[in-house]
Amino acid sequence: MDTHRQHVSIDLTKCAPCPGLVCVGVCPQGVLEEGKDKKPQVGDASACTQCGVCADLCPTKAITVTSAKGSIRQ
Repeated sequence: MDTHRQHVSIDLTKCAPCPGLVCVGVCPQGVLEEGKDKKPQVGDASACTQCGVCADLCPTKAITVTSAKGSIRQ
């Protein structure tokens, strides 16, 4: 089993930074953080629990969360 697989990804071409970077603020594990370009970036991907809150609240649907079982949530 690949334990180093990244479970959350951000399509930066879809991401138009929203006020307050909602995804960064709602991540209960602190996986997402503000990048130098003022867009979100994945910090410690291994801490992601695949809860999907970030993907659910992203206004542009730029975040994809893949569960350990391979299902995708956008």
